[in-house]
Amino acid sequence: MSKNWYPVINTETCTECGACVQKCGHGVYDRKSAMKPVIVNADGCVEGCHGCGNLCPSGSITYVGENTAWKPPKPEQVKKEQAEKEAEAGCGPGCSCSEDAADAELPVKDLDIDFLYLDLQTCKRCMSTDETLKEALDLMSGTFDALGYRVKLNSVNITTKELAEKYQFVSSPTIRVNGVDICSELVESDCADCGSLCGGSVDCRVFVWEGKGYEQPPVAMIVDGILRVLYGNVKKTEAPYAVPENLIKFFAGRKTTMKKMQIYEPAMCCPTGLCGVSIDPELLRISTVLDTLKKNGITVDRYNLTSFPQEFVKNTKINERLSDEGVEALPIIVVDGKVVITKRYPTNDEFIKLLELSDGILGKSGNTKKTSGSDCGCGETVQAEASAGCCGPARGPAKKGCC
Repeated sequence: MSKNWYPVINTETCTECGACVQKCGHGVYDRKSAMKPVIVNADGCVEGCHGCGNLCPSGSITYVGENTAWKPPKPEQVKKEQAEKEAEAGCGPGCSCSEDAADAELPVKDLDIDFLYLDLQTCKRCMSTDETLKEALDLMSGTFDALGYRVKLNSVNITTKELAEKYQFVSSPTIRVNGVDICSELVESDCADCGSLCGGSVDCRVFVWEGKGYEQPPVAMIVDGILRVLYGNVKKTEAPYAVPENLIKFFAGRKTTMKKMQIYEPAMCCPTGLCGVSIDPELLRISTVLDTLKKNGITVDRYNLTSFPQEFVKNTKINERLSDEGVEALPIIVVDGKVVITKRYPTNDEFIKLLELSDGILGKSGNTKKTSGSDCGCGETVQAEASAGCCGPARGPAKKGCC
């Protein structure tokens, strides 16, 4: 070790990609700073080692004491990484984290980030983790661009045992980077929010990092988890899987508390109305929404006068509407036995609100189509943007029992 050799960071050109922080094994940089290089132990730097300098995508690292022909790599060299791990016994001018570091192509260009959760409407852990993850990805966007990674964020609402098995879901919420859980150990605690959703007791994830437990993972922890996969060659490990009993109880309880929706529609030639030469784009949207909900374990019953006339006979509230207003009242939307919308279909946002689903399950906010004479079932006619919902700002304060 030498007091006459240590790195100097050009803060004006540094992209804060975290490569130097992650790869230095000599304690020169503060790992708690996540990506921003903060030198806390200059004496730990090994004389003649250019490891972090060779990895720097912007060529922002130089060295005090430099007396060789070495120069910071040009930006186009950033798509290189170490071919070998650092030698176990110290570093020197010829070490594997030095001059040979720029010879190997990055083996992975696609970066898959999986965010698996139970709820984004009620559970504070899931909601705060979702926000922190997005903050971390936004913070690292420049790094991903510089290193040539294509990032795909896959957010999945785990609503059924089948989905849990498909994703080998262990605890909520979960963040995986290329299949690797950012948590190396499973720690849980009682989650009152998820317990209220299923009417029982549910344990949810506690994120352990730097010896401390967090219900909301720090941004630095998420960044560190991503960097470990990018620079540490951390691989996904396969293990036998069974849905935890904790989650089985949640799914069973949630099923009994979930909202139930029925859609009563005019006569159509088929159950979906998507036949013939000309297809109604609104019917296409509804079919797409219902298919997406079904894939997420949520079933909406759909009846039209041609295919299911008996369902109209069985429901007295539907009978009353048809008697008073005729078939012009269709479609009629019923949630938990209550008529909530007539004369139109719900927007995507209204599906989420009426069924109390997590935001994002149907993608971006839905229909902003103008509606005229729409009714939310409380006896008032709404002249408003459909995206505002039947009790949206255009309507004014909602009356008791409306929606």
